[in-house]
Amino acid sequence: MSSSDTILHPDEKITAGPGVAKAQSIGLAAGLFLLLAVAGWGLAVGDGMQRFFHGYLVAFTYFTSIALGALFFVLIMHLMGAKWVVSMRRVAEILTQAFPLLFVLSAVIWLPILLGNDNLYIWTSEEFMKQNHLVHAKSGYLNPVFFAIRQFIYFGLWIFLSRYFYKTSVAQDKGDDDDATRRMAKWAAPAMFGFAFSCAFFAFDMLMSIDPEWFSTMFGVVYFAGCCISVFALMVLIPLALQRSGRLVHSITVEHYHDIGKLLFAFVFFWGYVAFSQFMLIWGANIPEETGYFLKRWFDDRGSGLNTGEIGMWGKVTLVMIVMHFLIPFVLLMSRHSKRKVQILAGFSIWMLGWHYLDLYWQVMPALNNHHTWGLAAKSSTGSYLLMDAAIWIGMGLLFMGYVAGKFRNVNLIPVKDPGLAQSLRFENQ
Repeated sequence: MSSSDTILHPDEKITAGPGVAKAQSIGLAAGLFLLLAVAGWGLAVGDGMQRFFHGYLVAFTYFTSIALGALFFVLIMHLMGAKWVVSMRRVAEILTQAFPLLFVLSAVIWLPILLGNDNLYIWTSEEFMKQNHLVHAKSGYLNPVFFAIRQFIYFGLWIFLSRYFYKTSVAQDKGDDDDATRRMAKWAAPAMFGFAFSCAFFAFDMLMSIDPEWFSTMFGVVYFAGCCISVFALMVLIPLALQRSGRLVHSITVEHYHDIGKLLFAFVFFWGYVAFSQFMLIWGANIPEETGYFLKRWFDDRGSGLNTGEIGMWGKVTLVMIVMHFLIPFVLLMSRHSKRKVQILAGFSIWMLGWHYLDLYWQVMPALNNHHTWGLAAKSSTGSYLLMDAAIWIGMGLLFMGYVAGKFRNVNLIPVKDPGLAQSLRFENQ
């Protein structure tokens, strides 16, 4: 094919409208202001920013999961040579461009640790390390300097990979470079290995190490499943928003949404499978260092439930999450109708984005009282600061939205010179 003009609908709009510039400026300004305001609130609490850091960690790993899911989506589609997705792929490519922003945001976590603040990860406390020989044996890995170095490695790799595939795809729009598709498919295989290891170890570092006695080789896979759920949800919502503004109306059809819905359904099931498998293996082995993680998320925060057997607040959250994060979407997304009715699929996408946040919240917040449990000097925020957590999430979300919106401004919304575009436009589910 020599030109996209012979393929695309003559009335198709493939560039973003003026609204993205407004979204960029509002998102960046409002997001930065809100995060700074909440940081001031966190200082005023007087707990060494402990509550702020925990809420920040949840929001940060949430939006990083979106970018990681988008990078996986781009890599796997090139690796498989998938043609059906070409008309939607640029959205995922643009989402991967958020990694530089996320690296800057990561500094709020690792920089205070380097400066001696130990109120987020208990393993950064020298006093705790003296008391706990099990965790002290991991000090070669769990130490502030190496922790920060690993963040540079992860984000350096992700920025390199995302920039390569994005720039190659965008450059392909300027000419009939059929070799670009072959090159991206070639490099997708080794890139996938780098992605898999870095994503897993990022989850180990940021989330699993918040309870340093606990360990699970499956934890990285659980986080990866959440990454995929979040990006497949957005791969419904963002194209739908573009179509509501008059863009890509003819290039993205219900057939494409149907397949994205299949992937969303698949990873809802996959998340349930790996999360249950992780729990089942730890429950069966009954090793104290491992079961403590789930006991903390089943009984009362301060351990009173360990003696009475009563389910605590986090145990009730666990039960609700099993139903809301897995059973309901699994049953209702199984239907072909729910995946082809775009309004229903969009509703489930919003639903899953919300429960993905609660999943990460469930992983982080029960560790808020770790310092108190070990009798350390750090103060615990025992009061209810749900508004602070929500404000951090909204502020970071606005920053993320504004930054990504800026990337929509100067590129086509569809890879117009990709040799697989014609098949994508004609795609029909069987």
